[in-house]
This record gives sequence, structure tokens and C-alpha cells, in this order.
Amino acid sequence: MVNLLWSIAAQQIREFDQNVRLVIVHPNCVGQHHLFNILFQNDKSIYMRFDKSGLTHEQLRDQLKDALARQEASVEKAETIVLDEGDRASSDSLGAFVLELLGRMQTGRIVLVTREVPGFVLDSAEIRKQTCFVPVNKQLMLSDYARLDEKTAFLEVRALGSGRVTLNGRSIDDWDGTLPRALFYYLVDRGMTTRSQIFETFWPNLSTREATNVFHVTKRKISEVLGVDLTTYWSGFYRIASNIDLQYDVFLFTEMVQNSAIAEPEEASRLLTYALSLYQGDFLRTVEADWVKRRRQEMQQMYGEALIGLGKLMEQAGKSREALGLYVRASATNRHREDLARSIMMLYRNLGWHEDAIATYRRLESELESALGVSPAPTLQELLAEIQAETERVH
Repeated sequence: MVNLLWSIAAQQIREFDQNVRLVIVHPNCVGQHHLFNILFQNDKSIYMRFDKSGLTHEQLRDQLKDALARQEASVEKAETIVLDEGDRASSDSLGAFVLELLGRMQTGRIVLVTREVPGFVLDSAEIRKQTCFVPVNKQLMLSDYARLDEKTAFLEVRALGSGRVTLNGRSIDDWDGTLPRALFYYLVDRGMTTRSQIFETFWPNLSTREATNVFHVTKRKISEVLGVDLTTYWSGFYRIASNIDLQYDVFLFTEMVQNSAIAEPEEASRLLTYALSLYQGDFLRTVEADWVKRRRQEMQQMYGEALIGLGKLMEQAGKSREALGLYVRASATNRHREDLARSIMMLYRNLGWHEDAIATYRRLESELESALGVSPAPTLQELLAEIQAETERVH
């Protein structure tokens, strides 16, 4: 996946025009530092990693001075200045520092590496005109925050994992309680739902009147947290408001897995690779509500199928080790699947790792006995016997 992001970023950087003076390595990009290979193309590059936290403008200047001395470099002659760990400085200090550097540089760009979207970029239309994020890819939820449509609210929701929400690039962290956050995720995940479905999910033991009061109070809190109304009510359904541009990792993941089933092998492999990169953990893993548990189980199953699907494509392409890794990951989501255990055993066998193949059978045998009180299928038992015989001949 890192290589894929590297190639996307490399292509986008080559296509930048001269007006792009500030390049921000996307905060949501996995393996940000792998992109350094395409940033340091000549000896006119300067690297500076911020040290400590809460840095002021003056401290940033001092650290730059030290970096320049070590590298015997000059800002005025630099073509690229990489500022690493930019989130160690306050937004105001970092913004002033970046603008100062751009004013001193005759040509070239600043590349900023940070774990969060810099506030000074979001706050200034003038800076955004000179800024691009890389890599940018809608399917991977890597958006160019410098090119947002100001007429809509850009809402990014990640539920695969512990849960994370950003609105127009800014993180939403304070939900004023657990209920507004839970209802928010429910409304986003359903997309369209009725009031009775909401009441049945959250307040099944309250009267309609009581549930209505709690619902409206909670919905109002969500609006206050976001600064925009999440839903509209029309024809008996609550729907995501039309002025919200929603990107939801669960929807993207599901869509790509489904589309991969009817795509050609190369495209299917790309879609499944993208989908799996979005799966950063089980659905809202810190929430234990019944509806979340059901959804979590559905997503776990789809995740396992995506791993198997990509594994089969890798196997067909002759990439046995990649396929094996995917199958082993998939087996953790469904420990009772005999067809999966067979695929793993066969690949281990073909690679000459007979002991691992036998261990795979024993794990399946133990799982089936403890959960269902049955033994593996006769075909698997026969495969085990063949592998054991081969092992004895080797030894």
C-alpha cells in the first residue's frame, strides 16, 4: 500500500504548477516518511525536524538556524525545504514561520509533514491558493483540504476503528457526552432512517413522548457540536442534509468490495487493496451498543471476504507469499472455514513449510471441536496425511 501511495504522490507532485509553494504530506497518509524518496531529488533540499512541543515562532527560527548550519545550506538557494513533525508548533507560530520562509525563498517549495491539518491553511484563502496536499485520492479518504467547496460542509467519518470525525478538515473531539456521538454514527451509518427505528434502537423502554424529547435534545447537541444540521426530515425519513458532502469509510469500503466482484482481475485487485487500507480496525471498536455489535459483525465478515478475494487474485498471479499472508489474516476473522484452512495448508506445502501446514490443521481441528464438536472434513484429513508423509520422507 505504501508503494501505491508513493506512486500516486509522485505523479501528483510532477503535475504541480509553479503556483504551488506549500506541499502538505497528507496527515492521513500511511507511511508519510516513505515519500521522502521523491522529495530529496538534489542537493538543494533542506530537511528540518521540529524538536519538542508547543514551539513558538522564535523557537522555530532557532531550530532552522541550527539545521542550516549542520547542512551548510541557505534558505535563499533552496529548492525544497522539508519541515517534519509540524504539529509540534502552534498553528499561528507555524503559519507565520512558513510565510516567512516562503518570502525568503527565491524559488521552490516548502513540504510540510504533520499529523493534523494545519489550522493556518484552513483559515487563509490566500495560503490555500498556494497549497496542495499529497497524496490525494477520494477512494482512500485522502482529500485536498486546500480545494474544499466552501458552499458545502465537508464531513469525513471514519468508523472502522475507534472512530474519528472531521468537518472541513478540523477534528471533532468534544461530543458533549456519549449519546450524541453514538446517535451521530447511527444516523451516518443508516443514511436514511425513520423516527421509530431510532427510538427502537436507542430508547425502546421509553414512551414515545419521552423518547421524542430525548431525541430532539440529542439531535440539537449534534448540530451544536458540528455547527451544522446533520440531517433533514422528509417524507417520514431522516436523511443526511443536502448541504453536507459526506465521506464515510464504511460506505467506501463496502462499495469497493462489491464492485471488485464484477471487475477484471487488475481492477479488482486495486479495489480490494484500497478497501483493505480503509479497514483500520473493527467497526467502532470502543462502543458496545447492540446495533454497533451487529454492524461490527457484518463488517468483520466483509473484511474477511475481501482478504480472501485479494488472496485468490494474488495466488492466480503467482504471488504465493502475498496470498498466504492475506489468507492467514482472513482466518483470524473466521476460524472455522475449512476451505480457507485448505488454501493456507496448500500454500505452506508448496512453499516447503510443512510444519506450518500441519499447525494450521491442528488449529482448525481444535476450533471445530471446541465450537461445534466435529472434526475437519475427510478431504482435509487426507491432505494432512499427505503432508505428514512428505515431511517424514524429507526427514
